[in-house]
Amino acid sequence: MMHVAGWLRRALAVVAVAGVAYACDSETEEATPRGTDYYPVATGTYRIFDVEDVEWKDNQPTSTHSQFRERITDTFTDAAGLLSYRVIRSRRVLASDAWRDDSVYVLTPTSQTLQLSGQNMRTVELVFPVREGRRWNPYAFSDTDTLGRRYINVNKPFTAGAKTYDETITTTDDGDDDAYYFSSRQQVFAKGVGPVFRERKRYFYCQNPNPDQGGCPVAAGYIQTGRERREVLLETGQL
Repeated sequence: MMHVAGWLRRALAVVAVAGVAYACDSETEEATPRGTDYYPVATGTYRIFDVEDVEWKDNQPTSTHSQFRERITDTFTDAAGLLSYRVIRSRRVLASDAWRDDSVYVLTPTSQTLQLSGQNMRTVELVFPVREGRRWNPYAFSDTDTLGRRYINVNKPFTAGAKTYDETITTTDDGDDDAYYFSSRQQVFAKGVGPVFRERKRYFYCQNPNPDQGGCPVAAGYIQTGRERREVLLETGQL
């Protein structure tokens, strides 16, 4: 019971902070369209993504491709009394392969946030109303106390794969970028469509330049080890 009570307190805190931000935004400028316009959810719908995974070793990349399908199967009321949508993610290597269920997560849209729950973590993916430069803490439900995500390129066009979307928003996470380490994460959402592009990168640069000890060359951007993942929307539809 104490665990549930603590979770509910954090949920109420997120709503309260979003409410204050909304009041301030409405007083200073006209809000852009509701954020849920950029991530519509409905039971029986699906999205298929082309996925590229890149492994780096000694500055050499190796790429593999697969596909993910995310389908919304049903709804339920969560512990906070919020309507939530169950999403099953499936994976296949080739388009001719059968889908194999990979994981399950939950989307919870509210009037002020879009929350995602999976792998024992709940994150705040979007906050409403959408506004250029607006920042928030995507890990408000955990012990991570930092404002680590913001909106950029609000209502701008974006090309993902072979398709260009006229109105999109981009979220970018605070990352690291120094002589030893780099990390970044971006997501793009198209109006009326939802997520169309996701990208994560994490690199460890050369840290042992001594060749007598098996070191690597010191050069700007030399990736000793690293990983990338890019997901590009291929199609959406109704099951």
